[in-house]
Amino acid sequence: MLFFSFKCRYILFSIIYVQYSCNITVCLKYQEEYMLAKQNYTRTVYAGSGGVDAKDREFPHMALLGYGKNFSEAQFHCGGSLISDRYVLTAAHCRYSPGLGYVSYAVLGILFRNQKLKQENIYGIKNIIKYPLYKPPKKYHDIALLEMDRRVTFDIGVIPACLHVGDEDTNQAYATGWGYLGKAKDLATVLQKIPLWPVSNETCLSKFSPYKRHLPDGIDEASQMCYGDDGKPRDTCEGDSGGPLQIMSKKVYCTFTILGVTSFGITACGEIGFPGVYTRVSNYIPWIEGIVWPKEQDQFLSSNIYFQN
Repeated sequence: MLFFSFKCRYILFSIIYVQYSCNITVCLKYQEEYMLAKQNYTRTVYAGSGGVDAKDREFPHMALLGYGKNFSEAQFHCGGSLISDRYVLTAAHCRYSPGLGYVSYAVLGILFRNQKLKQENIYGIKNIIKYPLYKPPKKYHDIALLEMDRRVTFDIGVIPACLHVGDEDTNQAYATGWGYLGKAKDLATVLQKIPLWPVSNETCLSKFSPYKRHLPDGIDEASQMCYGDDGKPRDTCEGDSGGPLQIMSKKVYCTFTILGVTSFGITACGEIGFPGVYTRVSNYIPWIEGIVWPKEQDQFLSSNIYFQN
C-alpha cells in the first residue's frame, strides 16, 4: 500500500478522507505517455478531428450530459468535469438544449457513449448554476456548475479533478469529449483525447474577427484562453462543449487539473490554424469555492488518499 498526503486549495474532495483502489502500473503508464507526448508528439498519429480513443479509466472525472425528461429518451450534447462528490463543472451554454430543455442528467464512469449503464452511473441534475455575468450571445463567462441529486461514490473509474490556480506548466494540454469527429459529423462512440497548445490572444482574435456578435470586446485574457495546433487539424468540436482542457497534475497523484472549459470555435471544427476558445477556470476559483466548498473557502483542506494495488 502506498500513502500520499497533500493539501489542495482548489479542492477536489469535499470530504476529509477518501479511499479507493488505483492500478498504479496503469496510472504511471499514462503519466509516461504524457511526458513522451510533450517531448515528441509525432510518436502518436491523430485522425479525424485530431483525437484518439482514450483508455478505460484514463479520465475518471469525465461526465456526459443528457437532455430530456426521461433518461431512456435522453440525448447527449455536452461534456463536463466532476470536481467534487456533488458537482460537475461545465459550460454555461450547456445548461440548455433547444427542443430538449435544460440539462437533466450527468453520466459518470463511462468510456463508450452507448455502453450499457448501471443505475450508479446515472445522476439527475438537481440545480443548475450559471455564472451571473454570462449573457448570451456573448461568449464571455461561459461556465456553470451542475449540482447532482445525490452524492457520488468515488472509485477507480470515478474520481474528481483538481482546478487550476495558475501555478503549473500549461504549455501542452489535452481536451476530451464525445463530440463530432471533424467534418464528417459522426459522433464519437469512444471518449476522444486531443493534445493542444496555447495560442496567443492576438493570433486567436485575428481568427475570430468575424465573430463580433460573440466577442464584441475581443478575447478577454483574464477569463478566456485559446488552444489549438497550427500544423494539424486538431480541435474540439460540436458536442465537446463543457468538457475539460486539462493537464496531468504534478501535485496530486494520478489526477488531472482542469485549466479550461470548452466554450466555442468555428463552425467547421478541425480547420488547420483555427484554435478553440476555452473559459479560464483559474479566474472563477472564488465563485466555484463559494458554491461547492463554502465551509472551506479561503482555507487549505488536508486530504489523505490511499492507493491499493
